[in-house]
Amino acid sequence: MSLIWVICGAGRGVGKTTLALKLCEILPNSVYAKCGHGNAKAGKPGNFFGNLTELESFIETSKSSSKHIIIESNAIANSARGDITIFIDGIKGKTNFRKDIKQLQTAANLRICCDATLTDWKKVLAVKAVSKPLRKTVCGCIAAQKRYLFGSQPAVRSKVWFESAGIHVFGSGLAQLLENINRLGTLQDATRVTDMSYRYAWNLIRMAEDHFGKTLIERHVGGSDGGGSALSADGQHMLEVFRQLNEEVAIFTNERFAKLYAKEKTNV
Repeated sequence: MSLIWVICGAGRGVGKTTLALKLCEILPNSVYAKCGHGNAKAGKPGNFFGNLTELESFIETSKSSSKHIIIESNAIANSARGDITIFIDGIKGKTNFRKDIKQLQTAANLRICCDATLTDWKKVLAVKAVSKPLRKTVCGCIAAQKRYLFGSQPAVRSKVWFESAGIHVFGSGLAQLLENINRLGTLQDATRVTDMSYRYAWNLIRMAEDHFGKTLIERHVGGSDGGGSALSADGQHMLEVFRQLNEEVAIFTNERFAKLYAKEKTNV
């Protein structure tokens, strides 16, 4: 069975092709393809496709001969077609960010950004049944990409969660679960990808709903598609507030740390 790896990014120059080709080197029996506009550039790797129809045909054909299929395509990422979708963040002030960046972040289950850790990456790869030795190699490759983008200077880690009556009711675990429900359309699929039991996930959702007095997900039973789950308007709003606060806190703490760190080095 083939694993489809999809590489997407916040904009040009974040290293999508570099990462895709590096993964192609370290993943056994792998093949690489890219979907973009115009024609393939001279000297660049082959398997370049100008439209999704040709690329999707290539993916289907490659499944019988390749164990790993590495695709560089924002469009494929947005369609949730891949098994492991990697989003590469950009740098404020340097990257010309895409308009659909939020959609790409939600579609991805592995992110290369300032606050991403080896633990986060290993958990995703373990759920996707990537062997332990290969996980280590892939994480090393991803870590190198992160260092290339953001450098190796120390950074501050911060954590945001919501409390009600002194009880932790909404944190990163529930946020990730809601993101995966939004992306996959069913609670069962979301729990599998988030590495939670179905019962534990329901308890998280119900506890948050009870404390906030809001419905976070809506269930659709039966029908031609077999039913599913989707975020309610309140669920979308709570998730967006959580994301925004995490981003603002991370920016503030790291900017403050950078100033203090530079001052301390000057005084040494």
